[in-house]
Amino acid sequence: PEREAITHLLCILGQDFTYTAAKRRVRIMRAKMTTLAQIQMTLLLSNILPNDRNADLPPWKYQLVYVVPT
Repeated sequence: PEREAITHLLCILGQDFTYTAAKRRVRIMRAKMTTLAQIQMTLLLSNILPNDRNADLPPWKYQLVYVVPT
């Protein structure tokens, strides 16, 4: 999926991905996500892909949250 579509659906207005020094998208921080995206992320990371770190989403996981129907 394209960056703009993911940003529009998952991020709060005016927020974006976290980038590396080489301008590569790394992750979306929980604080930058909409409430619905945070709920979907919690569902994903608690039940489907258990993880001990739930503060952000790396690319392959935010794509999963993006494709989950709202």
